[in-house]
Amino acid sequence: LAAPLTDTAIVTHDMPGPTGESNRLTLHPRGPVLCLGPGPQAEAAQAAAVASLGGHPVQAGGAVPPGWLETAPGLSAVLWWGDEGQGRALAQALSRRAGPILPLITAMPDAGHVLTERHLCIDTTASGGNAQLLVDQSST
Repeated sequence: LAAPLTDTAIVTHDMPGPTGESNRLTLHPRGPVLCLGPGPQAEAAQAAAVASLGGHPVQAGGAVPPGWLETAPGLSAVLWWGDEGQGRALAQALSRRAGPILPLITAMPDAGHVLTERHLCIDTTASGGNAQLLVDQSST
């Protein structure tokens, strides 16, 4: 589809912990979300929705055969707002993919469809919540 995407956090939250540990939540974009429409207006609306959430939309530019989805590289989800019969064929093609399960999104996407969360917790309880006490003092 495209060159590999950078994995830059779009949101970072530092959250306090009960004993002073460091807790950081970051949101990162998932891989590209394929926007299938149907039709150019629906594709454009889907792409705008994905982009507004911080994701990476890819417009199909027309219909793709369901079988293509079985091996299409680099996708994290597929958006389809069309008829149920075609949606079923797309879902079945996605179910035959090797590797991670990819969702077929048939409604407006949300942040969970286009972003992934990462949590980092540094436990400082051995130092009474003071991370400075864990710093190597041997060089001083």
